[in-house]
Amino acid sequence: MTRISGPLKSSANAGQLSKSLLGKVNLKQYYSGASRMLGFEPIPQSGFTLLPGSRYAGAGASTVCNQAVLRISDALSYTLIVTPGRVEIWRNDVVKVATVTTGAVASITAAMVPDLRFYGEANTVGIWHVDLWDGIRLLRNAWDDTAWTVSAWPYGELPEVDLGGSYTKTDDIWTLYIRWADGLSELIGAFTVEGNTTDAVSLFDGGGMTVVAANIQAEISTLPGFSSGVTVAFVRQSGEYAEFTITFGGVLSGAEYQLDAQITNTSNASALTSHTQVGKTEGEPLISASRGGFAGMSLFQDRACYFAPKAKTAATAMSRIGEYFDLNIAGQQDNAARLEALRSQTSEQILYLMDATYLIAFTNKGVYFASNRTIERNKPLNWVNAIEVGIKQNCQPVKLEGKVYFVTNDGGRLYSITYDAVSEMFAPTPENDLNGVDPADLVRNIKTMWVQHKTGSMPSDRLWLLREDGRVVVCVINKTQEIMAACEWPIAGGGMAHGLSVDGQDQVWLTIERDGAIVEEVLEEESINLFQMAISVTTDLAGQASGLSALNGRTVWALIDNDIHGPFTVAGGVVETGVASRPAKIGIWAAPLYVSMPYVQVLQNDDVVRRPGKVGSVRLYLEDTASIAIGANGRPVRDVSLTLANEDLDQPKKNFTGHKPIAGLAGACMDPTLTISQVRPGRIRVRDYIPGVKL
Repeated sequence: MTRISGPLKSSANAGQLSKSLLGKVNLKQYYSGASRMLGFEPIPQSGFTLLPGSRYAGAGASTVCNQAVLRISDALSYTLIVTPGRVEIWRNDVVKVATVTTGAVASITAAMVPDLRFYGEANTVGIWHVDLWDGIRLLRNAWDDTAWTVSAWPYGELPEVDLGGSYTKTDDIWTLYIRWADGLSELIGAFTVEGNTTDAVSLFDGGGMTVVAANIQAEISTLPGFSSGVTVAFVRQSGEYAEFTITFGGVLSGAEYQLDAQITNTSNASALTSHTQVGKTEGEPLISASRGGFAGMSLFQDRACYFAPKAKTAATAMSRIGEYFDLNIAGQQDNAARLEALRSQTSEQILYLMDATYLIAFTNKGVYFASNRTIERNKPLNWVNAIEVGIKQNCQPVKLEGKVYFVTNDGGRLYSITYDAVSEMFAPTPENDLNGVDPADLVRNIKTMWVQHKTGSMPSDRLWLLREDGRVVVCVINKTQEIMAACEWPIAGGGMAHGLSVDGQDQVWLTIERDGAIVEEVLEEESINLFQMAISVTTDLAGQASGLSALNGRTVWALIDNDIHGPFTVAGGVVETGVASRPAKIGIWAAPLYVSMPYVQVLQNDDVVRRPGKVGSVRLYLEDTASIAIGANGRPVRDVSLTLANEDLDQPKKNFTGHKPIAGLAGACMDPTLTISQVRPGRIRVRDYIPGVKL
């Protein structure tokens, strides 16, 4: 047996690294990274394996799409695929239960679709857009999920605010009551309006109480901001008692003021003020057909938080606790609805709200959090600017392993933030420094992202990224090693993805366009699926598989009894497999590709020698592997037989587990590499390998 010695490669936890890092051997992640990782994902414990394939769900409606999820229970959820004028609703068992085209759904235009925001809970899905002022409510019939009711979002009383229009204004009116003891010869008072106090005013005057009223009015008019609009009128006098009316009208009308009065020269008299009429401006509803609607909704401390109304993009209307439709801000209880804004006057726009220890607001220019532990009616929220980096318009932030991930507004940077209890701030950390530096790198140009939590045979949680160019990227977060590994999910047959979401059972849904045909696909984790657009059928007595019309004209492979058959070309929805009366899974296939980082000679004194070299051999340890192809030094890969000499070929095919030495790899070049791929579909899991490198 050929002796192969070299460094053990057992970790791919850094994933595909940036092109700028090729040859940078002083990087600690260099030897756990790859220069290309397509169709493979790292396993945190050791090695790498295939990313899951996908099953065919059905034909798609449009490349202009957005996806939302309604989670009902641990066993039931629905994926909503929203396209212009249409909502298709799929159950998690990949059955389309309804297509909604009526009501306000019909008014969804192609321009609106990317900007739609969703919230789903308790049989209800809300859809928001600033140009759908009253929103859309899709209500599921709990007894018949083929029946969905479309209506406007049932807001209660909307907040009325000043949006710059012409509104009815009410004067602010106070009544002043003065009493004094009999025989008092002199009475001096002072008045405080909005915290500013007048000079002393004589409340006894030989000219009578009408003159006193004029004197009070004159003194109040000397206060800042009250030079006009204040009227003081004498009402009546009875013995040692007098009454006046103080009106804040004119330019002061439409607002509420605080007025206090005091006697300054004796304790034998008193002055009392009473608020007779509260000044206010009627305003108009915060949202309306003419002013537009909310951009979206989130939930925080059991309040529905409707954010970024078109007329006030930095505002948030918070419902009464437990009553998500009640926005009546006139209530005085602590649990009443309230209206908040990041700043009174700002050009920033709230794009997303998230509950993550505190209420976090992501805007187009920064990230804010409300430092209040609880939201109370009479305590304003203290918004703290944590990061001066805006979020991308239509890429929602996500939470994973205690961190909040978001994409910057140019789509080129992926950040995580965590709350630091010592500094009492959210600390940002860039996450794609190793795989998002160059334009050609994977973690760039991000369109949207979703979290898929570990289920069943998955090696770890995944962060799925859909790029603007239609490529699909998977990020595996290794928290203990502080590494985020990026790899690419290949789209077989060419094409691009237009939509992505993860349902309540952590199934990934994709809207993919291939050669002008739009399809909906669902990734399969538990069943063995090596293909995409896979369809499960049973061959007939002649070995013919039918029901494949969705694959017409495509080159497909078949998995039957753990053995691969093909390739075939589908014609008339039929292929001839040659295997009779057996369950088969048939679909299109894309070869996975792993290319190691370039091997560079490093001397004992840390000098680097750059000269042509070669990877001449490799010893791999494979687990449950059916197909593998090896190449090196930039040469094409060649299939490696895994059939054992003592294997009974009449029995069902068994996958290979064990050491596999491969010698005689041809070629030599600068920066030699090892390539692992396949020329035929099959399961593959590389635990580790030892390359035989000569430099």
